[in-house]
Amino acid sequence: MNRTRILLVALVAVILMRLYPDRTGVIEQIVVAAGILYCAVWAVSFYKRTRARTAQAAADEREYREYKAELDSIRAQYDPSRDPDDLTSIPPPYQDALTALHDKHAAMLTRKFGPRS
Repeated sequence: MNRTRILLVALVAVILMRLYPDRTGVIEQIVVAAGILYCAVWAVSFYKRTRARTAQAAADEREYREYKAELDSIRAQYDPSRDPDDLTSIPPPYQDALTALHDKHAAMLTRKFGPRS
């Protein structure tokens, strides 16, 4: 709920208290109970979102370690020397293996590092 809705609820409560001054206590109790209920629901949903985010981060970390192991395996197979000064072209099977690996882990890589440009 955003601030506008909270202010709208407060305004309605004040108007109701002005219209029905003999029921002010009941109106206050209802508004306070609704506020407490809202805060409880918000806290539970926040806790669930936080737990889900933490679980997803842990799953992504496990998948990233798997990705790195597979990537190291592919690199060892196609480029064992790993010479950064060698600017030769990448052979098609090496490129295909890298593309397949990235496609397999695309969702995790996007969450971890953002979308590919």
